[in-house]
Amino acid sequence: MSKPTIHDVARVAGYSIKTVSRVLNGEPKASPATREKVMAAVAALNYSPNLSARSLSGLRNYMMAFVLGSNLDNPSESLQNEYISALQVGAVMAAREAGYHLLVEPLGMAAEGFEERTRRLIAMPAVDGFIFMPGLADNPVLLELLVQRPGTYVRVSPGREVPSLPAMVRIDDYQAAFDMTRHLLDLGHRRIAFIQGLPDFGSAEARFNAFCAAMAPHGGHDPALLRSGDYRLASGREAAESLLSHPEPPTAIFAANDAMALGAMAVAHHRGIRVPDDLSIAGIDDIPMAAAVWPSLTTVRQPLVAMGKAAAHYIIARSEGRHDGPLPGTFRHEVVMRESTAPPRG
Repeated sequence: MSKPTIHDVARVAGYSIKTVSRVLNGEPKASPATREKVMAAVAALNYSPNLSARSLSGLRNYMMAFVLGSNLDNPSESLQNEYISALQVGAVMAAREAGYHLLVEPLGMAAEGFEERTRRLIAMPAVDGFIFMPGLADNPVLLELLVQRPGTYVRVSPGREVPSLPAMVRIDDYQAAFDMTRHLLDLGHRRIAFIQGLPDFGSAEARFNAFCAAMAPHGGHDPALLRSGDYRLASGREAAESLLSHPEPPTAIFAANDAMALGAMAVAHHRGIRVPDDLSIAGIDDIPMAAAVWPSLTTVRQPLVAMGKAAAHYIIARSEGRHDGPLPGTFRHEVVMRESTAPPRG
């Protein structure tokens, strides 16, 4: 006889999995009557929510891993962690509803012993599936190891298609960057600077290519207005300092993510350059800080919480033996026009 699951408890108690999970986690939202019915079902089924007992059952382990990479090993170093945090919130929400736990594991690509650490991580028997963050999602060493060891893997914002690793969550990065560049062009800007992302991130190449394609019908981009960045706020500051010192500075700066755009905005404020009167600034992601700064940042919204949920739901479905459900895939983006962009002077 198979061991009862949280789905069985929900069916017997007559409540949703979310409600049962709240009761089992001791959350105060459930009423005494609801709690009594759920616990009665738990007793009747001899259900054990204990994680170690689950792992010893030989069935699912109720654990998934959320794997960080690149400069995200230390999230406090960068506003990029707002992007990661939103994805993590979505994954946690989905995991909790199904009685799962989320393990957060740093796996820096530049760290010594990366390949061996990765090999050990994906061999962990207590983990039902893995969600790999940008950078890692396209790392050739990681991809080779994943192909060699079949498992349940979801890649976030990959640029490379791997037939044996079809599960991914992303937006259309090319179209998103193209749409934002078109927004700046439609406002009348032609001297548009672009701050690029890390080359290890598949999205960085797509966003840069889209910027170039959108600029092509308008005389193309000026190579002198291109700067490299690493997705951190500090690199946005450094790039903006250089761009705004140019003899013919740009009238708009488009950064490949919000953190770098906010770094550029800080430089503009420090120099007394008014945004958007003297300089328009735009980014991609729509992290919480984008709406909180002044002026609020024009950006491209990624549905990050929904993407995190979809990644976790896929792992849960596969661990339950449901292989016929849809793969997580490409989500719709949205250009969010706020106060940091306007037509150029003159």
